[in-house]
Amino acid sequence: MNRNHFYLLLIGLAFFLLSCSEKNVFEQYQKLDKQSWNRFNILKFEVPVTDSVNEFDVFLAIRHLPEFQVKEFTVNMTLYAPSGEVRTANHVIEFTDKEGNSLSECLGDFCDILIPLREDFVFPEKGTIRFEIENKYPKIELPGILEVGFVVKRTKF
Repeated sequence: MNRNHFYLLLIGLAFFLLSCSEKNVFEQYQKLDKQSWNRFNILKFEVPVTDSVNEFDVFLAIRHLPEFQVKEFTVNMTLYAPSGEVRTANHVIEFTDKEGNSLSECLGDFCDILIPLREDFVFPEKGTIRFEIENKYPKIELPGILEVGFVVKRTKF
């Protein structure tokens, strides 16, 4: 095997190993109409769970306009397991730190923020688990929100 083939094989092996150790096990985004999240638009994400032993981190991903003025708002996350078990919890989504600095990463016409909802979470069972995310902002519309995503990552690998 010549030197070029060896390096190509090594690069291919490194790429394969990196792709096999991907941390994200679920990632889905929903675009919102009219760049606004209506209070009655409850977003649903169906997560196929094959591991109910190891720990996972659950995140809410929000893409918003740079002009977004809300410093925080509350969402309710409800988990529906195949067995009928239901878990629900409110989460405050903060867009600024204590000094008022934005926590979002902005690039041109949009900003992204990834908010941890649960860390070291163990799914209650295997199967398709439905998560519903409800906007609890006090007004009907929360303007400036472009997309909302749901991300599940392995805590350790």
